[in-house]
Amino acid sequence: MAGVSETRTQDALLTTTLANYRNTLYDNIFDNYPLLSWLNGKLGTAMRGASVKRVIGGGESIVEQLLYEVNSTAKYYAGAEVLDTTLQDGMTIARYNWKQASSSIGITGLERRSNMGEEQLINLLQAKATQAEKSLQSVLSEGAWSDGTGFGGKQLTGLQAIVDATATVGGLAPGTFAWWAAYEKGSAGSFAANGLAEMRTAYNTVTYGNDRPDAIFTDQNVFEYYEKSVQPQERFVNTQAADAGFMNLSFKSVPILWDRDCPSGEMYFLNSKYINLVVHRDADMATGEFIRPKDQDVTTAQILFQGNLTTNNRRMLGKITGFTA
Repeated sequence: MAGVSETRTQDALLTTTLANYRNTLYDNIFDNYPLLSWLNGKLGTAMRGASVKRVIGGGESIVEQLLYEVNSTAKYYAGAEVLDTTLQDGMTIARYNWKQASSSIGITGLERRSNMGEEQLINLLQAKATQAEKSLQSVLSEGAWSDGTGFGGKQLTGLQAIVDATATVGGLAPGTFAWWAAYEKGSAGSFAANGLAEMRTAYNTVTYGNDRPDAIFTDQNVFEYYEKSVQPQERFVNTQAADAGFMNLSFKSVPILWDRDCPSGEMYFLNSKYINLVVHRDADMATGEFIRPKDQDVTTAQILFQGNLTTNNRRMLGKITGFTA
């Protein structure tokens, strides 16, 4: 029975240590990829007009309220003229499914017995946690850039779907709702010949007064095309992103960052007011208990994520595809 008691004590130690490690694990997952860092608010408020991340407590799905028409009662009047009190519509919802991801940490009986001391066991756990971090990083970053069809549709609704002129997102199709389409320019061709002009058009198209993109993401090649095309004095670097460890340039004072998971030849113009990383408060990289199955000499714990990317105004988002040198 002493062995059983010791195993339970070790499991409690592992569970407590993993729970205490959660914030570090969380930061590590979201800090190493530019888009994930931006979505999680890690690049500083100077880059954004609003918080991108939203934590909610439940719901069968994630709902975004949409405005698509002006209020027709807004008009001039004179004296005692009867005011227009017509009830207004012009509102609908976009509904996003919850998406789930997990990464497991397993410690075999052999590993446990070979690391009997508390310090050795904690060191083993941290090595396992680092492995889990990197795996979950990759899954979430790839998902954030995806069209949402991977893993049998269980992948995040990523930017390839959200920032698109034709894809159905949130249950609404641009073919039916013309106002539910992002700006998209395909087959952009040579960056040297067309790049800056295409960037200006994309930026201006998704800008309304002071409501404009606050982050531009692209792949390494396009980033380098842009770097080569601008004069040295125009290479303004955003210090918030630089302090976070990400190489960046600027276009119209908007930081440009490259992300290794961005699709090749593409550039995205994002406005943080209209992109959300919505997560469930009980599965925001939640860590569970270490549990030992009856039929295995192993104890396992899970790191759980439940959330999705959403938008409530696709017209304020844009992308350019097909850039070449």
